[in-house]
Amino acid sequence: MENTWVRLILATLAGLIAAVFIVGAVESAGHMIFPPPEGLDMTKPEDQARLMEVIPTGAKVTVVVAWFLGSLCGAAVATLVGKTITPGWIVAGFMVLASIFTTQMFPHPTWMVVAAIFVPVMGKLLADQLLKSRLSS
Repeated sequence: MENTWVRLILATLAGLIAAVFIVGAVESAGHMIFPPPEGLDMTKPEDQARLMEVIPTGAKVTVVVAWFLGSLCGAAVATLVGKTITPGWIVAGFMVLASIFTTQMFPHPTWMVVAAIFVPVMGKLLADQLLKSRLSS
């Protein structure tokens, strides 16, 4: 007899690990494409606040893409392992919270704050669409 709770917990953990890995990989690629400006010390709050003013829009978009892809991949992994959509929603919820937290660490443009709420959910919904045939069988 299989323990459903264990499967859901393991599915959620697998999805979170996948999401964190994808976000890290996409953001690392973004840092290679758009290197951080020289002369900023990210341990200083004033430099953190200035960062969003000086980095290009492409660097900001890369972060939002990372949120989307992290949620998409993490939710897909969680859904496949859990054999239900519930762990995918938990992963998407964590992604929303992590994205909002990121935007509150230092000032971000309003569009990024809004994206932090909606983009991970959009990633989860796309994962559901892509996995629809597997879930219905």
